[in-house]
Amino acid sequence: MKFMGDADGIAELKTMKETRLDWLKYLLKEAQTNFDNTATFKGQDNKTTYKIVYSPQTGELNVEKLK
Repeated sequence: MKFMGDADGIAELKTMKETRLDWLKYLLKEAQTNFDNTATFKGQDNKTTYKIVYSPQTGELNVEKLK
C-alpha cells in the first residue's frame, strides 16, 4: 500500500501505527471494503478530521484533510 496526499494526515497515521495498531488496521480495512472506498478519522488533537480514500485500481491510499 502506498500513502499519498496530506503530509500531516500521513504523519497521524504513522503515529497511530505506534500507538493504536488495531485501530489503524480497522481504518485501512474500512477504506478498502466500504462502498465509497473511504474512511474518516480524527487526529491526536481531536479537532482535525482526515479522510482516507482507497483506489482499488492502483491500491493507493490518499489522505485528505477535511477540517
